[in-house]
Amino acid sequence: MEARERLTWDQFKFYTGLTKTMFEILYTFLGREEVCGSLKYKYNDKTPKREQFIGDLFPKDKLFMTLLRLRRGIPVKDLGVLFNVHGSWAARVVCVWVRFMSLQFKLLESSMFPTADAQNSLKPKCYEKFPKLRGIIDSTEFKIQRPKHMQQQSNTYSAYKGANTLKALVCLSCHGGLSYISEGYEGSIYDRKLLIESGLLEKMLPEEALMADRGFDAEDLFDERDLELIMPAFLGNRENFTARELIRNRAIAVSRIHVETFIGMIKQFRLVRYVIPNSMLAYASDLIKVCAFLANFQLPYIKNDTDDNDNN
Repeated sequence: MEARERLTWDQFKFYTGLTKTMFEILYTFLGREEVCGSLKYKYNDKTPKREQFIGDLFPKDKLFMTLLRLRRGIPVKDLGVLFNVHGSWAARVVCVWVRFMSLQFKLLESSMFPTADAQNSLKPKCYEKFPKLRGIIDSTEFKIQRPKHMQQQSNTYSAYKGANTLKALVCLSCHGGLSYISEGYEGSIYDRKLLIESGLLEKMLPEEALMADRGFDAEDLFDERDLELIMPAFLGNRENFTARELIRNRAIAVSRIHVETFIGMIKQFRLVRYVIPNSMLAYASDLIKVCAFLANFQLPYIKNDTDDNDNN
């Protein structure tokens, strides 16, 4: 597509969230024409796996279209005009490519969740005090259009957000990259149950640790698996924290801020920043995961030479 080639590097990054180099790397990872050209756009078992041209679009154009939809939230009707196809075909392309990318990224999950020991090399200073730390976790919610089904309306309603949402568990490595993201669960789910349902604890090794905020009331789950939950101390009925607790709380706060930064990077993709429409609800988990994995293509943002907590 000539329009894609005419974009400057800055314009390309603005519209897709990726540099042109990263776009090519992503396209190669997905299999280039050999794999991407065989995707099916009609959900029928009898449909042969062959290149299905939509207008004059080739696989790389379809990937570009999908990234425009994710990053800028461009409506499918407008995408249809831009790419000279019907809006319904544009919607189908986005659906197929989001699901396809989600499946391809899933193949990386085991290698993306390095052990605590593997992360101790060149670990940023803010995490040096936690040698057994394998990941920093937090939950985040994504607003969805109110479902038509009454039970779904109730199950997805988040009192915290005052809206219907999907909630996902995000785990960050000590070096700032996404190491795990769960499926999207109904917004009414509590963080404790979200942690259980995600299956993240089953991926841990004995004596390893996860860092979390106070909302994860799950110390018993960690104890029974010989794991450690690193979280700020509770004040309880006391008037003040001890000096040691204050120091540890500050160290945790400095360390946890990076997972919040990464979640913000996920939500730079406008399609998940605002309200996910009902038409995309069937593959909303794939949508959230793909945006999270694409956020991993950004430049490193944790400085190894930070001295924020040197005096702790």
